[in-house]
Amino acid sequence: MDASTPDDLDRVRDAERVEMALAAGAIVGTWFWDIPRNRVTIDDALADAFGLDPSVSRDNLPLEQILEYVHPDDRPGVSAAIADAIARGGRYAHAYRTLGTDRQYRWIEAIGRVDLDADGNAIGFPGVLIDIEERRRIEAERDHAQTLLRSFIDAAPGVVYAKDRQGRMLIGNRGTTELIGRPLEDYVGRTDAEFLGDAVQAAVVMATDERIMASGQSEQIEEAISFPDGRRAWWLSTKAPLRDSDGTVIGLVGTSLDITDRKAAEARHLEVEERYRLAARATNDAIWDWKIGDGQVVWNEALTTLFGHAEVETDAQWWLDHIHPDDRARIDSRIHEVIEGDASVWTDEYRFRRDDGSYAAVFDRGTVLRGSGGEPVRMIGAMLDLSARRTAEAALAQSEKRLRLATEAGDLGFWDVDLVHDALIWPRRTKAMFGISPDAEVTLRDFYDGLHPQDREATTAALEAAADPARRALYDVEYRTIGKEDGIERWVAAKGRGVFEGDRCVRVLGVAIDVTARKRADARLQELNEQLESRVLAEVAERTRVEEALRQSQKMEAVGQLTGGIAHDFNNMLAAVVGPLDLLSSRLKDHPDPRTRRYIDMAIDGANRAAQLTQRLLAFSRQQPLQPVPVDANRLLAGMRDLLVHSLGSSVRLETLLQDDLWCTHVDANQLENVILNLAVNARDAMPGGGRLTIATNNCRLDADDAVALHGVPPGEYVLISVSDDGSGMPPEVMAKAFDPFYTTKKVGKGTGLGLSQVYGFVRQSAGHVRMLSEVARGTVVKLYLPRLVGGVEPKPPADQGVAPPHGRQELVLVVDDEPAVRQFSTDALTELGYRVLAADGAASALQLLDAHPDIVLLFTDVVMPEVNGRQLADAALKRRPDLKVLFTTGNSRNTLVHDGVLDPGVQLIGKPYTVDTLAARVSAMLAPDRLPDA
Repeated sequence: MDASTPDDLDRVRDAERVEMALAAGAIVGTWFWDIPRNRVTIDDALADAFGLDPSVSRDNLPLEQILEYVHPDDRPGVSAAIADAIARGGRYAHAYRTLGTDRQYRWIEAIGRVDLDADGNAIGFPGVLIDIEERRRIEAERDHAQTLLRSFIDAAPGVVYAKDRQGRMLIGNRGTTELIGRPLEDYVGRTDAEFLGDAVQAAVVMATDERIMASGQSEQIEEAISFPDGRRAWWLSTKAPLRDSDGTVIGLVGTSLDITDRKAAEARHLEVEERYRLAARATNDAIWDWKIGDGQVVWNEALTTLFGHAEVETDAQWWLDHIHPDDRARIDSRIHEVIEGDASVWTDEYRFRRDDGSYAAVFDRGTVLRGSGGEPVRMIGAMLDLSARRTAEAALAQSEKRLRLATEAGDLGFWDVDLVHDALIWPRRTKAMFGISPDAEVTLRDFYDGLHPQDREATTAALEAAADPARRALYDVEYRTIGKEDGIERWVAAKGRGVFEGDRCVRVLGVAIDVTARKRADARLQELNEQLESRVLAEVAERTRVEEALRQSQKMEAVGQLTGGIAHDFNNMLAAVVGPLDLLSSRLKDHPDPRTRRYIDMAIDGANRAAQLTQRLLAFSRQQPLQPVPVDANRLLAGMRDLLVHSLGSSVRLETLLQDDLWCTHVDANQLENVILNLAVNARDAMPGGGRLTIATNNCRLDADDAVALHGVPPGEYVLISVSDDGSGMPPEVMAKAFDPFYTTKKVGKGTGLGLSQVYGFVRQSAGHVRMLSEVARGTVVKLYLPRLVGGVEPKPPADQGVAPPHGRQELVLVVDDEPAVRQFSTDALTELGYRVLAADGAASALQLLDAHPDIVLLFTDVVMPEVNGRQLADAALKRRPDLKVLFTTGNSRNTLVHDGVLDPGVQLIGKPYTVDTLAARVSAMLAPDRLPDA
């Protein structure tokens, strides 16, 4: 049968139901209603169903008469259903109760059809009545059973549910709805993956369900559950396979109870037990538990750790017997006063005997636990070993005394800033630096208010950097104070460090010293320097003009060769001056005429300054060999501080930010000092009105990206030294030429244009790199990247003061020098020092003397000589005498002893000019059994 529309489908279903009713004998009767005439024709069966009087006609009945037999509660619904069918036409179906001949209501279902004419008016309404009393009874029983089941499930505590074999939810109680957070209709027929918001939790639940259904075995598990509102709970779930009548698993049933409180209680119980166990094991105290009834005492492991006793359980008498005899009666009396009285807490100090027989000072305390009647039941306590504390207290007192004496001797004042409690500790000496009376109370407000307004910002920033966990900088500042009570301005130098607990700074403490006198002296020196410069300016103006023309026309190498040659010749001349003056000074040290001694000292001082000048010339021409050693830049900068402060003057404030645990580098320490001093002076000149110069050190690791950003600095590990100022800065076109030789922006007479080129040359010669950043009116930063040296720096041994130069033991030394004056001085000096000496003016005569005197132990030769130089002579001598020791001397390092600016390995060299003491020390070291490290 074709059913192409909903009405057709309903008619098909009605026909099927009528056929089924006919087959089952459930047809009650039929009717036909002539709607225009309102006359209903019924058969006998229907009349019986409605309980109509048999004498009443079965034809032409009004509808209202039939409706009177419909149950009063159902009558309005029947009338409404009939009116609806007449209005729209077509199918009609409605179930209701009718009064039968037995005067009992029974359920029937009316099924009919309303026929319409061409104008849409209802004209006929045929239909049948079906007895559905049994069906309604079964449905009512089913509904009742479902209601009971639903009530049971909803009343069950926790979660109750059932799922089919695919994991789709079949039913769930109120607890299930609350757990899922959705109404029943939103999750019935769906899987956990479809209605749970937590995909991970859904996957775990479905995997567990599948395992149970596949195994056919029930399981009880504890599950961590997340509620939609974010709460988390623990559930004890029992899950079992759901089987059909054949025993086939068709799904799963489950119940869950909230055991969160129980789990929390268990966790708290375990936590308490674990805390007590850990406390008993981890504490430094010997924990004891005394059962007063039987006198037994239980001890923790600390009894063995602290006192060496292996016992775990003892009696009270054992404990009493181990108390020092002088303390025993007192302790026994006082503890029983507490036990037998109303008190509950006992504390005391006494001496307790260790297992080795010695006594430990202990602090003991215990609490009495009493029964319901107040009787003592147990006493639990802890015994603290005071031995370490007493020793530490004594050491602390001694240390504090030493610190107090040291600070007083050094005129230092210490300070301690407690950042946790916002407190400040100053002794009387520090208070005096801020013009505060010794007995006055001080706070951090006194510190900040006492700072000079011009120094307050920088000093505060330095203190904040020291307390910053990310920077942990060294607090190293100089600032002015305005006396709170006397109004006097003072200069203070302070150093300190932060004390950190994890990532939190709890204290910053250090020392301070009054440097007012030094600052005044610096100011006076600066004033003298400025006056001196003004006097010299006029005298060197013409020379500066000539030098400027020369710098514009010549290259660096030409100047280097010239200065190197001058330095060599000058050093040879100075060698014939400094040495004899030194010998003369030693011989006339007891001369009765003080003027003679003064004249000699003046000559020596002038000669030494000339020697320093030649060294600067060699450094400028890069002919002085670098003597790289492991260098700690922090230590080097600390040693330069006074020099830098004097060089910068009072208008420039120096700050140093030195990284802790700074790596070492391998450079020439003297040349590095010159570089830093050069940069500092340049920065000073860029701040004519004063400013701040900051020198910082850092460990620097550069990767490939960093190397690209720094334009050619290769990746690696470097010691970074930054010199920055807040001066006038440089425009880009000036900065591009900053490292060029002879380029300067300073006025005539104020600079040579060689400073930064020397910096560049030294750093590159040391395998390092230089980078500069500058901005007009903002300042300049110069960064030196020096390669890291793995390893540390050995501390320098203290220089001997007043020790006589070492003398020889009549060893035979061969002196070779083409300069007669230098040769004569060397001969006289070595003879004066206790050596036998042979002298030669060149290689030929030297080799003859060497062959003639096999007892020669040292060859002391000049390097630069005509025909055969000193290196060639040494090679020839060593072929004859491989065990011969060789000491070179020269006034110029551009020779065969130097490669890439560094002395060859194993070469011993002493530069001209040299003093008798220098010569004595070097020769003694050469002839010593254990040879000193290479110079």
